[in-house]
Amino acid sequence: MNLNSADFISLGLNAGLTGKLKNLGILTPTRVQQEVIPAALEGRSLIVQSPTGTGKTLAYLIPLLMKADPAAKDLEGLVLVPSRELAMQVIRVLKELGGPLKVAALIGGASPARQLAALKEKPKFAVGTPGRVLELLRGHKINGQAVRTLVVDEADKMFTQGFLEDIKAILKGTLKTRQVILCSATMPGQVLETISAYAQDPLLIDVKEAAATPETITHYYVMSDKMKRTQNLVRLIRFYHPEKAIVFIQRNEGVGSLTGRLQELGLSAAGLHSDLSQALRRDVLEKFRTGKVKLLVTTDLLARGMDIAGVDTIFNYDLPADEKHYLHRVGRTGRAGKPGAAVTLVSEDRKFVLSKYEKSLGISFTQLGIDKDKVFAMNKELLKRYRCSKIL
Repeated sequence: MNLNSADFISLGLNAGLTGKLKNLGILTPTRVQQEVIPAALEGRSLIVQSPTGTGKTLAYLIPLLMKADPAAKDLEGLVLVPSRELAMQVIRVLKELGGPLKVAALIGGASPARQLAALKEKPKFAVGTPGRVLELLRGHKINGQAVRTLVVDEADKMFTQGFLEDIKAILKGTLKTRQVILCSATMPGQVLETISAYAQDPLLIDVKEAAATPETITHYYVMSDKMKRTQNLVRLIRFYHPEKAIVFIQRNEGVGSLTGRLQELGLSAAGLHSDLSQALRRDVLEKFRTGKVKLLVTTDLLARGMDIAGVDTIFNYDLPADEKHYLHRVGRTGRAGKPGAAVTLVSEDRKFVLSKYEKSLGISFTQLGIDKDKVFAMNKELLKRYRCSKIL
């Protein structure tokens, strides 16, 4: 297949599904979609590694929709994700493309009674977090023997950060002949070793890009000690006036205080972290998604898999834990070919971390300076050009 000329019809999609994609502004399949969709439609188990923002969610959802049997009454497709927010995002896409096909949300922290009621309506698909799905599977509320395709999204996190045993149990509770699709931006060796015991002859699809992060993202940093971080963040926000921006910090405990300070200064901000109730998390995310709130202060809870349209800037108030966390954080912008910026606040004694990111991720940082209400590049040539104007 000529990857440069492929369209959704040539990948085997029907006119109805292609039309729904067109209505969402999705006209041409990405590279990962071009490679995954035909293989998934053949029923192959897949291990899919592709950079963040390249369209992995549609790559696995489109085959699920194409293979669904409307006449069958059993649950056919099961998608496992690490967070409630990502589950609701996947469900939203399924509903937009699936029309009358029913979808159940099986997530921790939500009402079990409502989820049981949803399962009684015979959904075609279910999207959930591993703990709740396993609970329902062991309680015989889900017929694992009927599941034809099992997807594990954000597989690197799911197989290494506390979910592994639950996922193994779910895999054991389904037929050996079912299709397994693992997706992630990074795929540690442990994932590859583990899945070989649960999937028949899985095909590895590794979509290489010129860089680990999308080339549409420009990376900046600002030298800032701890005492001036909030002040410098506010200056950056007021200078760039982002349409939507995500501010990442490390700990839940800091979300409320930073959000409150931004609100006191007249900025449109809301906080999101894992200690909030499900209803409040949903409300905050919806306000941000619809533009009622322009700044979202959050932890790495939101760094994986979330696709929120219009996010043009990422602020790293705290340094991420490592380059993988940086990759996932900044991947919330610059999606689907649109430009984005990532600005990291860093102290002098931690500046060396950025050099590590440059080497491992194949990116380049530009230093920004702040002088009262002006933001400028510290590079001499750029300094001459941009000292009195925006550079993003």
